[in-house]
Parts: sequence; C-alpha cells; structure tokens
Amino acid sequence: MEKIEFMRKVGKSVATILKKLKKEIKVGNSGQGLDKLARQLMIEEKVQSSSLNYKGFPASICVSVNNELTHGIPNERLFQAGDLVSIDVSCNYQGYHADAALTTIVSEGNEKKNNLLNITKNSLYYVIQNIQPNITTTQDIGAMLEKYIRARGYYPIKEYGGHGIGEELHMKPFIPNYKTPQKGKIISEGMFICIEPLVQIGDEEIKLSADK
Repeated sequence: MEKIEFMRKVGKSVATILKKLKKEIKVGNSGQGLDKLARQLMIEEKVQSSSLNYKGFPASICVSVNNELTHGIPNERLFQAGDLVSIDVSCNYQGYHADAALTTIVSEGNEKKNNLLNITKNSLYYVIQNIQPNITTTQDIGAMLEKYIRARGYYPIKEYGGHGIGEELHMKPFIPNYKTPQKGKIISEGMFICIEPLVQIGDEEIKLSADK
C-alpha cells in the first residue's frame, strides 16, 4: 500500500506541475523559462526531477518545439504565436517515479496542428478505455494505437513509446505505438505503465539531432 500511496503522491505532483507550466506556454516565454519555473514548482511539491542528469540530460524537464519530436533540451528561444510546444515532466518522490507530458499551441494554431493534437490525445484515451487488466498485452496496445492513428491519416512513431514505471523512471515492458510481431507482456493488475503515443503528419520518419 505504501508504494501505491507514493505513486499517487508523485503522480498528483506531476499533474499539478504540468497544469501550472501549461499556463506559461505563451508568446515571449522560453523553454529555459519553463525549466526554471519547473524547478521552483518541484521544490514546492517536495519532489525531485527524474530527468535532471538522467543519462547526462542537463535540465529538469524536456521542452520540444515544433518539429522536435521528444526529449528537447530547454533553450533561450522565445515562443512565437503558432508554435507547437511539448513539455515532459518526470519526478520522483521517496524513490518512486511518475512521468507525463502534454502538447499545446502558443496562442492559436491552424487546423492542421489542432487536428494533430486532438488525434494524439484521443488515441491515448481510446487505449486507456480499452485496456483489460490481465488480458490486454503490450502488442494489443500498440495495435490499438496504430489502427486509431493511421485510420485518421497520421503516422505513429516506432522508435519511441511508453514504458513501465515505478522504482525506476524507465522499466519494462516497452509499450509500442504500433503492432509488433511478438505478443508482448500482459498488462496485469497493479502494474504502473506510461502510454506515450507519438504522432506525426506526412510520414513516420524521424531524425536524431546528432544526424543533423
């Protein structure tokens, strides 16, 4: 029971921090501004960043802008109207981790961007509603996501996905965004998992920053 209470505590803190950060995603702010605020909020919530120094990551949160898919490093670039901004907040409390992200548009977005956000968000809710404990597998989750996303003309990313979480930030099993050849692991009652649909317009190709 103690583990569940710790997970609830850190999960609520992550949700609170995300909600407050979202209000500051506006013209004139920057990724570094969000990161500075996130550090203050984490102190208030009595949690620690799980991202800071994780495999050398230099910031407390991830901030990805426009065509940056994920794991962006906060920088000084000021947000402009129409920017697509994603923030990923991971925290730990008493050795237990929670991880969540959101994407929003600075000021007003066009129809193309609004549709992308809606399809991605709704694919997540669709899967959550259809998970059956002790029956659904990781392959089932991937298949549901891929079918939902592709049916609406968008593309799921294969290189990244969700994961187990708890005493470590990233734990098994890997939660794919597409149907895999292997059945995968059954999602059993009491497991903590992160489902992370990553969706693109046009194609499913990605490029690592080191490739530029």
